[in-house]
Amino acid sequence: MSDILCRWLNVELRLSKTVDPRSISKDFANGYLIGEVLHKYQLQGDFDLFLKSNTANSKLNNFTLMEPTLQLLGVSFDLSMAQAVMREQQGAATRLLYQLFILLQKKRKAGLTGTAMEAMQPAATACLHRVENDIYSERLRTVVKREADLKLQKIALKYEMKGREIYDKSVMAHFVEEQKRQKVQEEMRLQDIEKHRHVRRKQHEMMTRIQTAIIQIPKPPPNRTLKALEKQQQNRKQQEAQKVHMEIAQFEKNRKKLSPAGAFGTSSLSETPRSHGSQLQRPEELAQANSEYIQKIRQRLEEDAAARQQREKRRRRVLVEQLKAHEAQEEALREEQLVERLTRQSQLERRLAVQLMQLRQQKDVLRQNRVFRERQYQEQRLRDFQEALEREAALAHQASLDHAEETRKEIEVHDRIATERAQARYRKHSDSCREILEQIVDLATKAGEYRLLTGNLIPGKLMREWKELMFCGKLLYDSGSLEELPADPTPEQFIEVEKQEILNNQDYDEYMSMTGEWTWPEEGETKPPPSNNNILGHVVLRLQTIVNPPKPDTLPPSFPRFTLKACVLGKLFSGKTTCLTRISKVHHIHILSANVLIQEALAARQLGKLGRESPESCETLPTKDIDQVEMDTEMEEESSQDSGPLAQEPQQQGAKKKPKLSVRAQHGAAVEKFLRKGKSVPDELLVDIAVEAIRAIPADSGWILDGFPVDLTQAKLLEKALGGSDTGKERKRRNKRSNLSVDSNAPKEPPPPSPVLDLALLLDVSDDHVLDRAAKQAYEEESFVPAGAGEESCAPAREHNVVIARDKSLEKRQIQHRITAFQDTWPKLEKWFSGKQSILMRLNAEMSEDMLFRKVESILYQAMMQSEKGEEVVLDSGKAPVVSTALVQVTPVVVPAPTESTSTLTQEGLTPAVKCSSSKSNSHSPKGSQSNVEKNTSEGKDVHRKLSKSGSGGAVGRSRKLSIASYENSHGGNTSPTEPLAPTPGTAHWVYVDEPLPKEIPEYLVPYWENVCNSYVTNVKAVMQNLRRERILIIHHLFNIREEFKQYLQRPDLKQEFVSQWQQNYNSIPKDMRDDEETKAELHQRLDDLRERLWDICDKRKEEAGQERAAIMCDGWLEDHTAVLINHFSTLMQVEVDRFQDSLRLLRDYYTGMYKQVLSEAGPEFTCIPLLDIVALEEPGTQTDKSKSSERVTKSAGKRDSEGDEKKKTKVVPLIPRRPPSTEVASMKQKGFQDPDEKLLHDIYQTALTAINNMVSVEAAQREAEENEEAQQQMDRERLQRMSQASASAAAAANSGKDKKKAGTKKKGPPSPAQEPSPPPAPEEDSEEVCKRVIRNKIRQEYAAALDHEDSAVKVRMELVKACALCMVRVLHRQAEQAFRTMEEWLGARFLSEMNSIDQLAEVVRHHIESAVKLQSELMLVCTDFFLNGDMRVVVSPPPPPRPAPLELPTDSTLTILQLEAFYRQLCKVAPTGVQCSTDFWEILQELTSLNMGTNALPDPWMHISESQLVELVSMLTQNTEMLDWRQFLLSAALPWPTPTLPQLLQVLARFKMADAGATGSLTEEQYLKVELWFPSERAVSIPEDLSEPLPYDRLANLRKFFFLLFSDPNCSPARVDYVTMLLYFAAHPDPMQGFVRALSVVMGQPLRHHSSSRLLKSVPYMEEGLSESTELEEEVETQGGPRGEEGVSIPALLRAICHGGAWGACHNRFHPNWKSPDEYKEDFVKVYRELGYKVEDKIPFSILSRHPVIQDLIEGSSQYQLIDIHRALQVQQSEGEPLSLMAS
Repeated sequence: MSDILCRWLNVELRLSKTVDPRSISKDFANGYLIGEVLHKYQLQGDFDLFLKSNTANSKLNNFTLMEPTLQLLGVSFDLSMAQAVMREQQGAATRLLYQLFILLQKKRKAGLTGTAMEAMQPAATACLHRVENDIYSERLRTVVKREADLKLQKIALKYEMKGREIYDKSVMAHFVEEQKRQKVQEEMRLQDIEKHRHVRRKQHEMMTRIQTAIIQIPKPPPNRTLKALEKQQQNRKQQEAQKVHMEIAQFEKNRKKLSPAGAFGTSSLSETPRSHGSQLQRPEELAQANSEYIQKIRQRLEEDAAARQQREKRRRRVLVEQLKAHEAQEEALREEQLVERLTRQSQLERRLAVQLMQLRQQKDVLRQNRVFRERQYQEQRLRDFQEALEREAALAHQASLDHAEETRKEIEVHDRIATERAQARYRKHSDSCREILEQIVDLATKAGEYRLLTGNLIPGKLMREWKELMFCGKLLYDSGSLEELPADPTPEQFIEVEKQEILNNQDYDEYMSMTGEWTWPEEGETKPPPSNNNILGHVVLRLQTIVNPPKPDTLPPSFPRFTLKACVLGKLFSGKTTCLTRISKVHHIHILSANVLIQEALAARQLGKLGRESPESCETLPTKDIDQVEMDTEMEEESSQDSGPLAQEPQQQGAKKKPKLSVRAQHGAAVEKFLRKGKSVPDELLVDIAVEAIRAIPADSGWILDGFPVDLTQAKLLEKALGGSDTGKERKRRNKRSNLSVDSNAPKEPPPPSPVLDLALLLDVSDDHVLDRAAKQAYEEESFVPAGAGEESCAPAREHNVVIARDKSLEKRQIQHRITAFQDTWPKLEKWFSGKQSILMRLNAEMSEDMLFRKVESILYQAMMQSEKGEEVVLDSGKAPVVSTALVQVTPVVVPAPTESTSTLTQEGLTPAVKCSSSKSNSHSPKGSQSNVEKNTSEGKDVHRKLSKSGSGGAVGRSRKLSIASYENSHGGNTSPTEPLAPTPGTAHWVYVDEPLPKEIPEYLVPYWENVCNSYVTNVKAVMQNLRRERILIIHHLFNIREEFKQYLQRPDLKQEFVSQWQQNYNSIPKDMRDDEETKAELHQRLDDLRERLWDICDKRKEEAGQERAAIMCDGWLEDHTAVLINHFSTLMQVEVDRFQDSLRLLRDYYTGMYKQVLSEAGPEFTCIPLLDIVALEEPGTQTDKSKSSERVTKSAGKRDSEGDEKKKTKVVPLIPRRPPSTEVASMKQKGFQDPDEKLLHDIYQTALTAINNMVSVEAAQREAEENEEAQQQMDRERLQRMSQASASAAAAANSGKDKKKAGTKKKGPPSPAQEPSPPPAPEEDSEEVCKRVIRNKIRQEYAAALDHEDSAVKVRMELVKACALCMVRVLHRQAEQAFRTMEEWLGARFLSEMNSIDQLAEVVRHHIESAVKLQSELMLVCTDFFLNGDMRVVVSPPPPPRPAPLELPTDSTLTILQLEAFYRQLCKVAPTGVQCSTDFWEILQELTSLNMGTNALPDPWMHISESQLVELVSMLTQNTEMLDWRQFLLSAALPWPTPTLPQLLQVLARFKMADAGATGSLTEEQYLKVELWFPSERAVSIPEDLSEPLPYDRLANLRKFFFLLFSDPNCSPARVDYVTMLLYFAAHPDPMQGFVRALSVVMGQPLRHHSSSRLLKSVPYMEEGLSESTELEEEVETQGGPRGEEGVSIPALLRAICHGGAWGACHNRFHPNWKSPDEYKEDFVKVYRELGYKVEDKIPFSILSRHPVIQDLIEGSSQYQLIDIHRALQVQQSEGEPLSLMAS
């Protein structure tokens, strides 16, 4: 059924959306497609008003518009049907579509249009339909909620759920009992309500009986006028009221009769309301009951009126139907009459008419039967359709259940796999953490072991070794022995070898860079590491280039220009293909999928077999074919070879006839071969297929790879195939460690190429989302498969006999594996695309298709714009792209062979500049030298070791002439005077000599140099390893001798035997004899003898221990291992000397081979540095001189090709004695060597240095001899030339003096003109010799520079080796001395302990002797301790513990000194100037007083202060300003402290001035503490007797120190305090006026008096106290004999007093009258002085000055001298809860 409807909708109607059977209900839920169906049949003219969205407003609009059309068609469409379709109920939309299908088919057969159907419809029916449409529209609006209401409902439901959750979480346990109690109360209340309901139900039944007895009076006919109607209504109400009263009265009467108690009032209705109220007891209930009764009567009347109206309508309808039937009968009667009238002709006609009537009747019957049968068929179809719908619904339900079960299983499998992966990751992480933790533990135990062995800090060298091993993941402890490594070592020995190699590399790097252990000693001169020898590096590089010429780089593949190159990756079902398909359709971008490309290749292979392949696609494979095709061809060749030559001919003929396959077909053949074998397609083949597809894409277009590459291997292969760079294969670089010199002009590594892709986009989805999509797609494909879909999909493939089928079940089974594979391969791909190429972008694909399409589209557009910008930048900069540069670099430079013309030009000195530039470029660049070398080596193949002049060849000479000419042109003598100096050899501007070399020289020198480098590195590492072993051996040996000596000291002795024997003898004396004085004297004598004997034993043991220590010191171990260390360092010097000698020979052979045909013979043998003779050393773990010599042999092995040279070298190993003779010791001390080992090291160093100097001098002498020989040859050549010229001129003169006859007769004269051509060759030979001499000079210059560089480098390294050897030898001696000193200390301490234990024993025994008692306890001397009974140790009485420091306890709100100091440090750190913003100060106080943020280091009143109280406290301190002086706050917070009076302040000021001898105005802390303040610095305190109790805390003394800290300048060193400023702070008073007067008195140094006349001040209570205090102070000043006559006040004093305080200078409030600048104050004071009749420099008495209004305003407004008592304010706030007062006294 659904297939028929889908075919009708999709094929016949072609709706805008393809309808699927599984989504019919969803597609037709909004009504848009139903309207489109009606519009297709021209029934819905207003289809443009339909809305396509799925919102509630769209559904309401669409179903309202389509309802009239459906009613016109006769579809049974009502509100319930509309709701079912909108709610997507199963089968609702299908049922509606089926009705539409039947009715529209009938309409099409009838050929009626919508207009015709409306015209044929009766008017009454149309009117009825309009009314029904209005009702339908109104009801539909009420049923279908608006979109806003739905959203609001969802939001309300969401927040309601959240509210419920929050409420459920917030409900406490104690509310449960409350709810139970409320539930019980509710039940009781319900029971009461139920009782009341039962009573009311009975009353209601009685009222119902009364109402049923009422007679219904019919309504009077209504009148026409409104007044009459109103009057009638009023009358009716009055009658109803009277009737109700009557019924109530009758009811009451009857009830009264039934209940004689008379509880319900009177019996008549005429009683007063009061009696009626007493009857019902509640008037409100009676009124409510009356109103309910009246309302029910009105309701019944309204129902009766409605019933009458309905009856009237039914009656009218029946009458209308009767009228219609009557009219129909009359019409039929009229027709019969008309027929009768028309057929009044003949009987036959009547008979015919009757027959016609009968036929008509029969036709009507047949028509009715047919209609009835059609109706039955329709009902049967409807029943079948309903059954089919029910069956499909059941199947769909079962399929959904199966789908849910399969989905659940898939999720379980996925969860299990995810759990396993998580467990694997956890195990891996746990193993890594365990290994790291074990390494940390090993490092800690290693450090502890080293501390145990040495007792010193761990040296940096050892810690670096341990860290290196730890970072490399190696164990720190040895797991195997490497002393005798077998042929088949164990894994533990392999690990040890790797560890040693790591440490060797680290030591080698430190040695070469002169860092770590190989830094210069601090006491010596520090030198930088030797620089690189550029000349030697150039020589080595040229030789290596000649022997192993570099291969030219391959050309990168060429591709057309593409606008976009990208790949889209992601998991299965992440939406890649769907999104890219839409992008391809919209933007025409080529999408390349690996599966599609493989299928196309297989299809091309099938077409190639059938011979149908298009000739355009028949292309040949490129030169570099795929591996599989090559393997196939090889297999075919092997099979052809096996079959023989006779069988190959037919195959070749067949191959000629066989058509050539295209590239795609060949790829398809390779793919098919792999697939037939059951193997996966290799990555190389996949990449070739993709690259071939990319080649086929036209230029200026874009392409995207769909899901490719899937792993890192494919990504690297793709990068190589598209860009030509092999990123997967690491380039072979020369090992810097094995190459001892590097050419600075060597070609640098090319920069990494740019990525071939512009973008790599990842569509990221979760695994659960992937499983949901896969399950949904599988469910849809299994449940709803359109008929004929498979045939249509396979139709294109069948045309080519290729069936491409996808097994959905296989994909479904592979989902988990593919997800796991993606998770395994993606991390490496992510690192590749994001780290190395930086083209990765992530996009969350868990969204709709349209949204995903738009986002991917925008990302691709951005990538295209970036790629275009990159190309524009490259083109604008004028640089060629990367590919072009690579092409230019790879293009070889072809140097033409020198022809005769070039040679003649060279001989004539006319070499063009082009040749000069080419020679320069060749000399500089390795490629030029390579081409030159190749040319020379090709020309000189027959050159052997001993070159001859005849064998050199003309080509070599020509090449030499070319290089000479170029050299002359570039370095000729025609240089201008302004030309700079010639560059030195080895610099960047130096042009190296690259003369041709014979072939044998590079072939010999390259392996020789490699062997030199390898042997140097190997020998250095071997020495480093030996040094490490020796260091470990030294540490363990020193520890062992210390422990052995300690055990030796603890050996048993015979002291206890003597003590036991003496105690036994003492106890054997009778008791009565012990009291005798003579016996006591005898016993004392015996005790002295025992002590002497014990002391003798101790002395003897001390002497033996000293001998043991001397034996250890003199056993020769220190000297032997010092010799071993010296041998190791001498071996290292030998390695450096050998390297120098090898470099010297390499340079000599290289440069000699360029200008000599015969190499010079080998020089003297290699120099051997002497070693110390340590043959007698047999300590395990060390190495004898035999091993050293063998090592020396292995080191120098391979340096010569013949074995005879090696035998000669191994014969001579000079050895020197370890200890010098006595005659040399004196001379050594005279030279300044305190240690003979240092003298040996110095001698060895001098020997090596002498050998190097000798080799350098020999080379210099040889070079000088060659120069002298050349100079002598030049002089001989010039002398011969001059002699030849003189003889020629003399012969010419003699011939001219002879007669002409003799001249005519002599015919032998022609020899003289024949000798004239001989001079021309001389200039030619001279020019060639000059060129050779210039080259030889340049060669000698380069050789000398290289030799000097190597000489300086080897000397620096040997000097470093000597310095490090001296340091290590000294460290060894120091460690040994420390060990011996420790043993000596142990010996002395043990001797003293034994003597003390003997003295303790003697004291105990003397006490018993004097007491005349037995020794009940056994006396025991155990080692150094003295015991009683073996378990009671006798020790010295310990000293008493120190008394604890005094501690101040907090009281109320008073801050302790420590809290004040902490406050000061924090405020000083925040605001060092002492001034701080009030807001910042408030924040600091809030943090400190907060329980959450503070440190809880304040008293409780401070910790419980509120935020408003903090604000009020800050306002107290700021006094209407923005800034605050925190020193004033700390001074107030330090209260209580003794408040000074004015005389006390002046006295302290005088003391400060006396202490300030220099009148600097400041004091140091020492001076400050010596001055007595107004309170005593020390007071008598009671010292507690208990030593565990601390001393009482002296707060005043600590306050004195805190005041210095508070007012001192922290920037001064040492800190100083300005005592005047300090006293100004202490001059503060609760009354600011008095405070100002006190401050001014301090500034003036004398007391001032001020009488306040302000009545306002006298009205304040505490101000009265202040005034009384001031009068008392004045009286005190007068009594003390103060001066009656006041000293005047100057303007500077006023300024000092008024400008005091940090907040004054930091804040200038324009609204405050007294906040002015000092200049403004000064101007005001000048005016005041002038107004009072004084000059500016005069001083005015304060009594006069204080009367001026300006001064009075200043005094009254000086708030900086107001003392605020914070503690009283806090106490008032806590006790009364009132706000803080502004001032406190």
